[in-house]
Amino acid sequence: MDSHALISTYGLEGLDRPDVAISAEVHRGLLTEAYKVTGRKGLGLKLGFKRSLATFDQLAYLMMSCSTLREATEKGLRYQSYSGRFSGSAVITTFSEIDGQGCYQIAVDETLGELRLLAVEDLLANIVNTARWVLGRPLPVTRLRCDYPAPSHADEYAGVFNCPVQFDAPVIQLFFEADILDQPLPNASPQSVQLYASLCEEKSIARQQGDVAWRLWQLIVKDPANPPDMAESAAALHCSDRTLRRRLQAEGWSYLQLIDRVREIQARRALSDPTLSVTQVTQQLGYSDHSGFLRAFRKWTGLTPREFRARLFV
Repeated sequence: MDSHALISTYGLEGLDRPDVAISAEVHRGLLTEAYKVTGRKGLGLKLGFKRSLATFDQLAYLMMSCSTLREATEKGLRYQSYSGRFSGSAVITTFSEIDGQGCYQIAVDETLGELRLLAVEDLLANIVNTARWVLGRPLPVTRLRCDYPAPSHADEYAGVFNCPVQFDAPVIQLFFEADILDQPLPNASPQSVQLYASLCEEKSIARQQGDVAWRLWQLIVKDPANPPDMAESAAALHCSDRTLRRRLQAEGWSYLQLIDRVREIQARRALSDPTLSVTQVTQQLGYSDHSGFLRAFRKWTGLTPREFRARLFV
Protein backbone atom coordinates (compact mmCIF):
# COMPACT_ATOMS: atom_id res chain seq x y z
CA MET A 1 0.00 0.00 0.00
CA ASP A 2 1.36 3.42 -0.99
CA SER A 3 1.24 5.40 2.27
CA HIS A 4 2.16 8.65 0.54
CA ALA A 5 -0.75 8.26 -1.88
CA LEU A 6 -3.13 7.62 1.03
CA ILE A 7 -1.92 10.71 2.87
CA SER A 8 -2.45 12.81 -0.24
CA THR A 9 -5.84 11.29 -1.14
CA TYR A 10 -7.36 11.58 2.32
CA GLY A 11 -5.62 14.72 3.54
CA LEU A 12 -3.81 13.00 6.40
CA GLU A 13 -1.00 15.50 6.75
CA GLY A 14 -0.37 16.54 10.35
CA LEU A 15 -1.46 13.32 12.05
CA ASP A 16 1.72 13.45 14.11
CA ARG A 17 -0.03 16.07 16.24
CA PRO A 18 -2.07 14.55 19.10
CA ASP A 19 -4.95 17.01 18.72
CA VAL A 20 -5.67 16.06 15.09
CA ALA A 21 -8.57 13.70 14.37
CA ILE A 22 -9.84 12.20 11.11
CA SER A 23 -13.45 12.53 9.98
CA ALA A 24 -15.94 9.67 9.74
CA GLU A 25 -15.76 9.87 5.94
CA VAL A 26 -11.98 9.51 5.95
CA HIS A 27 -12.21 6.67 8.44
CA ARG A 28 -14.56 4.75 6.15
CA GLY A 29 -12.40 5.50 3.14
CA LEU A 30 -9.28 4.13 4.80
CA LEU A 31 -11.06 0.96 5.89
CA THR A 32 -12.40 0.46 2.37
CA GLU A 33 -8.85 0.78 1.02
CA ALA A 34 -7.66 -1.74 3.62
CA TYR A 35 -10.42 -4.12 2.54
CA LYS A 36 -9.21 -3.97 -1.05
CA VAL A 37 -5.62 -4.72 -0.06
CA THR A 38 -6.34 -7.55 2.38
CA GLY A 39 -9.15 -9.20 0.48
CA ARG A 40 -11.38 -8.59 3.55
CA LYS A 41 -10.59 -11.92 5.22
CA GLY A 42 -10.55 -11.49 8.99
CA LEU A 43 -9.46 -7.84 8.90
CA GLY A 44 -11.93 -6.83 11.62
CA LEU A 45 -10.80 -9.63 13.94
CA LYS A 46 -7.17 -8.62 13.49
CA LEU A 47 -7.87 -4.92 14.10
CA GLY A 48 -9.88 -5.56 17.26
CA PHE A 49 -7.73 -8.26 18.80
CA LYS A 50 -4.42 -6.49 18.23
CA ARG A 51 -5.49 -2.92 18.96
CA SER A 52 -3.12 -1.11 21.28
CA LEU A 53 -4.23 0.08 24.70
CA ALA A 54 -3.05 3.56 23.75
CA THR A 55 -5.76 3.97 21.10
CA PHE A 56 -8.35 4.32 23.89
CA ASP A 57 -6.41 7.03 25.69
CA GLN A 58 -7.94 7.96 29.09
CA LEU A 59 -10.87 5.56 28.63
CA ALA A 60 -8.51 2.56 28.82
CA TYR A 61 -7.02 3.78 32.10
CA LEU A 62 -10.48 4.57 33.47
CA MET A 63 -11.66 1.01 32.87
CA MET A 64 -8.46 -0.53 34.24
CA SER A 65 -8.77 1.57 37.41
CA CYS A 66 -12.29 0.34 38.20
CA SER A 67 -12.90 -1.95 41.15
CA THR A 68 -14.79 -4.64 39.20
CA LEU A 69 -15.52 -5.68 35.63
CA ARG A 70 -19.13 -4.64 36.24
CA GLU A 71 -18.02 -1.08 36.98
CA ALA A 72 -15.56 -1.11 34.06
CA THR A 73 -18.35 -2.25 31.73
CA GLU A 74 -20.63 0.56 32.91
CA LYS A 75 -17.89 3.14 32.31
CA GLY A 76 -16.90 1.67 28.95
CA LEU A 77 -20.48 1.69 27.64
CA ARG A 78 -21.11 5.20 28.94
CA TYR A 79 -18.19 6.47 26.86
CA GLN A 80 -18.37 3.96 23.99
CA SER A 81 -18.34 6.80 21.45
CA TYR A 82 -15.08 8.10 22.95
CA SER A 83 -12.83 6.38 20.42
CA GLY A 84 -14.42 8.24 17.53
CA ARG A 85 -14.82 5.11 15.38
CA PHE A 86 -18.09 3.29 14.64
CA SER A 87 -18.71 2.43 18.30
CA GLY A 88 -21.45 4.48 19.91
CA SER A 89 -22.89 5.61 16.59
CA ALA A 90 -23.21 3.05 13.80
CA VAL A 91 -22.55 0.23 16.28
CA ILE A 92 -24.18 0.28 19.73
CA THR A 93 -23.15 -2.09 22.55
CA THR A 94 -25.36 -2.86 25.55
CA PHE A 95 -24.89 -5.15 28.54
CA SER A 96 -27.20 -7.38 30.55
CA GLU A 97 -27.18 -10.56 32.61
CA ILE A 98 -29.11 -13.36 30.96
CA ASP A 99 -29.77 -16.69 32.56
CA GLY A 100 -26.78 -16.42 34.90
CA GLN A 101 -24.34 -15.15 32.28
CA GLY A 102 -22.97 -11.76 31.35
CA CYS A 103 -23.93 -10.69 27.84
CA TYR A 104 -22.62 -7.94 25.57
CA GLN A 105 -25.11 -7.34 22.77
CA ILE A 106 -24.34 -5.40 19.59
CA ALA A 107 -26.79 -3.52 17.38
CA VAL A 108 -25.59 -2.37 13.96
CA ASP A 109 -26.80 0.42 11.70
CA GLU A 110 -27.30 -1.10 8.25
CA THR A 111 -25.91 2.06 6.61
CA LEU A 112 -22.45 0.54 7.20
CA GLY A 113 -22.97 -1.50 4.05
CA GLU A 114 -19.89 -3.51 3.05
CA LEU A 115 -18.07 -2.42 6.21
CA ARG A 116 -20.65 -4.04 8.50
CA LEU A 117 -18.80 -7.33 9.03
CA LEU A 118 -15.51 -5.55 9.62
CA ALA A 119 -17.08 -3.20 12.20
CA VAL A 120 -18.78 -6.05 14.09
CA GLU A 121 -15.74 -8.33 14.12
CA ASP A 122 -13.54 -5.41 15.18
CA LEU A 123 -15.81 -4.63 18.13
CA LEU A 124 -16.30 -8.24 19.22
CA ALA A 125 -12.56 -8.95 19.16
CA ASN A 126 -11.85 -5.68 20.91
CA ILE A 127 -14.25 -6.54 23.75
CA VAL A 128 -12.19 -9.67 24.38
CA ASN A 129 -8.95 -7.71 24.05
CA THR A 130 -10.05 -4.89 26.37
CA ALA A 131 -11.38 -7.33 28.97
CA ARG A 132 -7.95 -8.97 29.05
CA TRP A 133 -6.34 -5.60 29.91
CA VAL A 134 -8.94 -4.87 32.57
CA LEU A 135 -9.01 -8.33 34.18
CA GLY A 136 -5.33 -9.17 33.84
CA ARG A 137 -6.45 -12.50 32.34
CA PRO A 138 -8.70 -13.72 29.51
CA LEU A 139 -12.45 -13.10 29.65
CA PRO A 140 -14.14 -16.52 30.24
CA VAL A 141 -16.30 -16.43 27.10
CA THR A 142 -18.92 -19.20 26.93
CA ARG A 143 -20.57 -18.64 23.54
CA LEU A 144 -20.95 -16.20 20.68
CA ARG A 145 -23.98 -15.54 18.49
CA CYS A 146 -23.61 -13.71 15.16
CA ASP A 147 -26.45 -12.51 12.95
CA TYR A 148 -24.60 -13.18 9.71
CA PRO A 149 -23.55 -16.29 7.76
CA ALA A 150 -20.25 -17.95 8.58
CA PRO A 151 -17.54 -15.98 6.73
CA SER A 152 -14.77 -17.70 4.76
CA HIS A 153 -12.40 -17.08 7.69
CA ALA A 154 -14.77 -18.54 10.32
CA ASP A 155 -11.98 -20.85 11.54
CA GLU A 156 -10.19 -17.77 12.94
CA TYR A 157 -12.98 -17.19 15.48
CA ALA A 158 -11.76 -20.07 17.65
CA GLY A 159 -8.39 -18.41 18.21
CA VAL A 160 -10.00 -15.12 19.26
CA PHE A 161 -13.06 -16.19 21.26
CA ASN A 162 -12.29 -19.80 22.30
CA CYS A 163 -15.97 -20.74 22.52
CA PRO A 164 -18.82 -22.22 20.45
CA VAL A 165 -20.02 -19.84 17.73
CA GLN A 166 -23.55 -19.73 16.26
CA PHE A 167 -23.84 -18.00 12.89
CA ASP A 168 -27.13 -16.90 11.27
CA ALA A 169 -28.53 -16.08 14.72
CA PRO A 170 -31.14 -13.29 14.97
CA VAL A 171 -28.88 -11.18 17.20
CA ILE A 172 -25.18 -10.53 17.99
CA GLN A 173 -24.29 -11.54 21.56
CA LEU A 174 -21.09 -12.43 23.42
CA PHE A 175 -21.69 -14.42 26.61
CA PHE A 176 -19.28 -14.98 29.48
CA GLU A 177 -19.26 -16.37 33.02
CA ALA A 178 -21.10 -13.80 35.18
CA ASP A 179 -19.31 -14.62 38.43
CA ILE A 180 -16.28 -12.70 37.17
CA LEU A 181 -18.27 -9.43 37.09
CA ASP A 182 -17.83 -8.62 40.77
CA GLN A 183 -14.37 -10.03 41.44
CA PRO A 184 -11.74 -7.40 42.46
CA LEU A 185 -9.61 -6.05 39.63
CA PRO A 186 -5.79 -6.01 39.94
CA ASN A 187 -5.31 -2.29 39.15
CA ALA A 188 -8.28 -0.86 41.05
CA SER A 189 -7.83 2.77 42.14
CA PRO A 190 -10.85 4.87 43.18
CA GLN A 191 -8.79 8.07 42.93
CA SER A 192 -7.76 7.23 39.36
CA VAL A 193 -11.37 6.45 38.45
CA GLN A 194 -12.41 9.95 39.51
CA LEU A 195 -9.57 11.54 37.57
CA TYR A 196 -10.02 9.58 34.33
CA ALA A 197 -13.83 9.77 34.47
CA SER A 198 -13.56 13.55 34.62
CA LEU A 199 -11.16 13.59 31.66
CA CYS A 200 -13.36 11.23 29.63
CA GLU A 201 -16.42 13.36 30.37
CA GLU A 202 -14.66 16.51 29.21
CA LYS A 203 -13.35 14.95 26.02
CA SER A 204 -16.65 13.22 25.24
CA ILE A 205 -18.52 16.50 25.54
CA ALA A 206 -15.99 18.16 23.26
CA ARG A 207 -16.15 15.34 20.70
CA GLN A 208 -19.91 14.84 20.80
CA GLN A 209 -21.06 18.43 21.16
CA GLY A 210 -22.37 18.29 17.59
CA ASP A 211 -23.88 14.83 18.00
CA VAL A 212 -27.30 15.66 19.40
CA ALA A 213 -28.71 12.21 18.58
CA TRP A 214 -26.14 10.46 20.80
CA ARG A 215 -26.78 12.85 23.70
CA LEU A 216 -30.54 12.38 23.36
CA TRP A 217 -30.02 8.61 23.15
CA GLN A 218 -28.48 8.72 26.63
CA LEU A 219 -31.66 10.32 27.98
CA ILE A 220 -34.08 7.90 26.28
CA VAL A 221 -32.24 4.69 27.18
CA LYS A 222 -32.62 5.38 30.92
CA ASP A 223 -36.32 4.49 30.67
CA PRO A 224 -37.52 3.54 27.15
CA ALA A 225 -41.04 2.99 28.49
CA ASN A 226 -41.28 6.62 29.59
CA PRO A 227 -38.92 8.67 27.42
CA PRO A 228 -38.75 12.43 28.00
CA ASP A 229 -40.89 14.47 25.62
CA MET A 230 -39.38 16.92 23.17
CA ALA A 231 -39.65 19.87 25.56
CA GLU A 232 -38.00 17.96 28.42
CA SER A 233 -35.24 16.71 26.12
CA ALA A 234 -34.58 20.20 24.77
CA ALA A 235 -34.34 21.58 28.30
CA ALA A 236 -31.90 18.83 29.30
CA LEU A 237 -29.73 19.64 26.27
CA HIS A 238 -30.00 23.41 26.86
CA CYS A 239 -31.69 24.31 23.61
CA SER A 240 -35.16 25.07 22.28
CA ASP A 241 -37.59 22.46 20.90
CA ARG A 242 -37.15 23.93 17.43
CA THR A 243 -33.35 23.83 17.61
CA LEU A 244 -33.36 20.23 18.84
CA ARG A 245 -35.70 19.14 16.06
CA ARG A 246 -33.61 20.91 13.43
CA ARG A 247 -30.32 19.46 14.68
CA LEU A 248 -31.77 15.94 14.80
CA GLN A 249 -32.98 16.30 11.22
CA ALA A 250 -29.52 17.45 10.16
CA GLU A 251 -28.13 14.20 11.61
CA GLY A 252 -30.74 12.11 9.80
CA TRP A 253 -33.05 11.47 12.76
CA SER A 254 -36.48 12.42 14.01
CA TYR A 255 -37.29 12.28 17.72
CA LEU A 256 -39.69 9.36 17.26
CA GLN A 257 -37.19 7.44 15.09
CA LEU A 258 -34.63 7.67 17.88
CA ILE A 259 -37.08 6.36 20.48
CA ASP A 260 -37.99 3.56 18.08
CA ARG A 261 -34.32 2.60 17.63
CA VAL A 262 -33.70 2.52 21.39
CA ARG A 263 -36.75 0.32 21.92
CA GLU A 264 -35.67 -2.04 19.13
CA ILE A 265 -32.28 -2.62 20.75
CA GLN A 266 -33.83 -3.06 24.20
CA ALA A 267 -36.45 -5.46 22.79
CA ARG A 268 -33.84 -7.72 21.19
CA ARG A 269 -31.89 -7.78 24.45
CA ALA A 270 -34.93 -8.44 26.66
CA LEU A 271 -36.27 -11.23 24.44
CA SER A 272 -32.88 -12.91 24.74
CA ASP A 273 -33.62 -13.45 28.43
CA PRO A 274 -35.70 -16.66 28.71
CA THR A 275 -36.95 -15.64 32.17
CA LEU A 276 -38.92 -12.72 30.72
CA SER A 277 -42.30 -13.28 29.06
CA VAL A 278 -43.28 -11.40 25.92
CA THR A 279 -45.89 -9.59 28.02
CA GLN A 280 -43.21 -8.41 30.45
CA VAL A 281 -41.02 -7.17 27.58
CA THR A 282 -44.01 -5.36 26.09
CA GLN A 283 -44.59 -3.55 29.39
CA GLN A 284 -40.91 -2.76 29.92
CA LEU A 285 -40.80 -0.93 26.61
CA GLY A 286 -43.93 1.12 27.24
CA TYR A 287 -46.38 -0.50 24.82
CA SER A 288 -49.94 -0.41 26.09
CA ASP A 289 -50.93 -3.63 24.36
CA HIS A 290 -49.36 -6.73 22.87
CA SER A 291 -50.53 -5.97 19.32
CA GLY A 292 -48.65 -2.64 19.28
CA PHE A 293 -45.40 -4.33 20.29
CA LEU A 294 -46.03 -7.14 17.79
CA ARG A 295 -46.37 -4.66 14.91
CA ALA A 296 -43.27 -2.74 15.97
CA PHE A 297 -41.11 -5.84 16.40
CA ARG A 298 -42.19 -7.27 13.05
CA LYS A 299 -41.26 -3.94 11.43
CA TRP A 300 -37.80 -4.08 13.05
CA THR A 301 -36.95 -7.71 12.40
CA GLY A 302 -39.48 -9.24 10.01
CA LEU A 303 -40.30 -11.72 12.80
CA THR A 304 -42.79 -11.96 15.65
CA PRO A 305 -41.27 -11.99 19.16
CA ARG A 306 -41.97 -15.70 19.45
CA GLU A 307 -40.39 -16.44 16.05
CA PHE A 308 -37.36 -14.41 17.13
CA ARG A 309 -37.05 -16.49 20.29
CA ALA A 310 -37.51 -19.74 18.40
CA ARG A 311 -34.52 -18.86 16.21
CA LEU A 312 -32.54 -17.64 19.21
CA PHE A 313 -32.92 -20.73 21.35
CA VAL A 314 -32.40 -23.38 18.70
